Amino acid sequence: QKLGLIDAPDQLLSETDWQKAKEKSNKRDDSGMPCVICKEDFGLKEQVLLSCTHVFHRSCLQAFERFTGKKTCPMCRKEQYQTRVIHEGSKQHRIKCASRIQAAWRGYVVRCWYLKFRQEVPPNDPNLKKKFYQEKLSSITDRMIRSCDFNLNQFLSEIDQSLEASRNVFRSFETSLHRITDDEWDQIQLKAVERGKMECPICLTGLALPSDINVPDNAKVKSVFHLTSADNVKNTKRTSTQKTSEKGKQGVQGEGDSEANNKEGRQTVLLSCSHVYHSTCLGMFEELTIVEKNRHKCPVCRTAYQKKIISV
Repeated sequence: QKLGLIDAPDQLLSETDWQKAKEKSNKRDDSGMPCVICKEDFGLKEQVLLSCTHVFHRSCLQAFERFTGKKTCPMCRKEQYQTRVIHEGSKQHRIKCASRIQAAWRGYVVRCWYLKFRQEVPPNDPNLKKKFYQEKLSSITDRMIRSCDFNLNQFLSEIDQSLEASRNVFRSFETSLHRITDDEWDQIQLKAVERGKMECPICLTGLALPSDINVPDNAKVKSVFHLTSADNVKNTKRTSTQKTSEKGKQGVQGEGDSEANNKEGRQTVLLSCSHVYHSTCLGMFEELTIVEKNRHKCPVCRTAYQKKIISV
């Protein structure tokens, strides 16, 4: 080298030369582009700047040198280059990541604002407006259902019970105020005959109905009525005959008392609910039962009633 036979190596680049090489590389935006060897972004990996202003991954450049067996730039083929580690690629990678995070966050904020805006302001299109109000109503209903912390079936059953109690109160109130007319009593009496039950539900013995009762024209009902009445008359006659024979032994005084008792026992009571009882049976039932709000209830249908004595 002193004799001039061999060229001396290039002198090391100064700080100013490195700054100029770095500026050239930045103007070409080499750090923002992928590495020409591996075709990947520089990211946070180590990055080297050559004296020829080209930029590579440090690991990629070392692998290229081992593969080729000589020290030449993969881009311009310059030999005996100098290298320097730089961090321009990692800086741009951090800026890019921050920009993506900010863009995602801003997009999330804008989407939330837009959804909230759509929930509050209806669109102008009629179909979209209809859909908007449908979703609004369904969301309100869902919130109401979620806010109700109870059993829905139990709640509905309680509503049914309260409605039934209210109906019973109004029914008893109307019954207490309404006075049944003679025509209505005739209709109630007709229902009792159509039912075809001629036994007292309390003592389960036959009832004695008056002979002048209005029987409907229906042949089936008329036949049932007449057969039942005939049986009742026979039973009454048989019972009166037995009682007369027994009372004949007791004397004249016993006969007068038994006839009065028999006449009283034959009295039949018709209720406003169309059920029929013996007068003595119903009176005993009223004495033995607890009265609720000064209103007696029918032993069969448990409704408040008005009564009418049907004399035989």
